This record gives sequence, C-alpha cells and structure tokens, in this order.
Amino acid sequence: MSHYDVKSVSGHAASVSFAGIPYADFDRTGYWSVWCTAKMFEAARIMAMYNGFIDFQKIDGREAGIVIVKQGLKLKANLHQKSLNSSFDILINTQLLQVGKTSLVFNMEFIDGTTKEVFGENIIKSVRMNRKTRRPMAFPDWFYEKYKSYTESTVPNVLTKQPLPEIPKNAFQFVVVPRHSDTDRNNHVNQSSYIKFCMDVATHASLSGYYAYYTQDMCLYAPLHWTISYVGECVANDNLHVYTWQDDDSAPSHIQFSILLKDRVIFHASTIFDSEPKKRRLPAKY
Repeated sequence: MSHYDVKSVSGHAASVSFAGIPYADFDRTGYWSVWCTAKMFEAARIMAMYNGFIDFQKIDGREAGIVIVKQGLKLKANLHQKSLNSSFDILINTQLLQVGKTSLVFNMEFIDGTTKEVFGENIIKSVRMNRKTRRPMAFPDWFYEKYKSYTESTVPNVLTKQPLPEIPKNAFQFVVVPRHSDTDRNNHVNQSSYIKFCMDVATHASLSGYYAYYTQDMCLYAPLHWTISYVGECVANDNLHVYTWQDDDSAPSHIQFSILLKDRVIFHASTIFDSEPKKRRLPAKY
C-alpha cells in the first residue's frame, strides 16, 4: 500500500491520506481494479481504527473481531481512469453514522486532497463477531454509553435489509477456489476478494457471450455501483459456486452476483457498470 498519513482522528471521525496508487493495484487491462479500490478504503479504515477511531483496539481482540456484513460502493467513472502518472493526493474521510448493540455503520468519502473533488463513497455496516462462535457479540456497556448519541441515527437506504433475489435457472456459473492469499486476519476470505471473484466470473461470462451488451473484459468497463451483502463466510480451499446474471434486457448495466458455499448463499452483489469499454493501456504511460 502507498504511504499514508493520518490527518486527524477521533472516536467518531477520521481523515487519512495516501500518496498515489500502488502499481500492484492496476489490473491486466491497465486500470485501477475495483477490488483494489475497495482495499484502499479498507486501508483507510484500518489506519483510522488503529489510531483511535471507534475505540477499535478496545472492542477488537482475541475474543471478538469487527467484520463487514454489508457495504455500498459508489464510484465516479473518472476514478477508473487514474494511472501511475496521476498526480493527486488521495484523502479518505470516515464518519461514524450509527451504533447498534452489535453493529456499527459509517460512511467513507474518497476525495482529491487538493481539489476536493469527490471520486467515491463507501458506506459500511460492520458487526462485532465472537471469534469462537462466529456469532454477533454485544459491545461493552461503556462503549454503548459513550456513543449513545449515534444509537438513534437512521441507516442509509443502501444498508437496509432486503430479501436476496433468486438465482435464475439460466444464470452463468463458474467455480472459484479461494487461496490463503485471499484471506485476512479474521481467517476468512477478505471482503475485497469476493469482488475480485465476481469480476473474474463476469469476464468469463462477457467473453463467452452470455451477457447482453457487454462483450469485452469487464475490467475495461468502469464500475459505478456495488451493493454487497456478506451473508456468510468461507475460508481458503472452499469450493465456491459463483453465479451472475442481468436483471433484464432493458437494463444491461445492472449485473447481479451470488456466491454459494455448499448450496448456501454467502455473498450477493448488485452492481452497475459503465456502458462503454475503455481501451487497454499500460498504466505508466498515462
């Protein structure tokens, strides 16, 4: 990850900057991959948390961990265009929105630190999880009391619980096996790895002619919206069945993904992509 600087941090807000985009974040087509963009947001969260945001080190430890259960990712198309030669300071501002008995909701805004142009937003719902039982675990009383003013806040619409759509019989399917490099400190597959799996399967579907309208490598189409539900979890070497489909021909940019482990849905994403593909490029040339 690129060099970071914690500009400011408190229990309810934080601001973290990064100096440019690492070369490893660019995919095979020469563009900043959406899974690495999600990982950049994650890096900003981690830096904020370990420096005092939400008193993280007091609520995360051997007994409990903080895991994502839902997130909304909204990105501008021009963020996809950024290259190694793009001279801009990445600034990610994080704001606590809501505190529940076992959950946290916060919003992250991705801006150009110089021009203040907004490039993206990441809304996160996390749950405190018991590491042994893998079940939600209540925050200590002192935590709930300290952040009491956030307990009555309204949850953004993107995070409201919705029934998962049924997988169509004609959905495109591909089997993915996560590796240890896809996991994180919670000993399960990382949130960004699921996005990578979806993009790999989407490209298989696109190049095989399954999708309407999309016919090229899906990394060439700018990702605009991802609404993700993490219903379960998986670990390295699990066999995952990844399904993808489009809602209907009138909205080809709306692509759905479901990931199943042992016939049970553990992940779902509703996405929107830009309609026009970019040309392949070498990231260092632009």
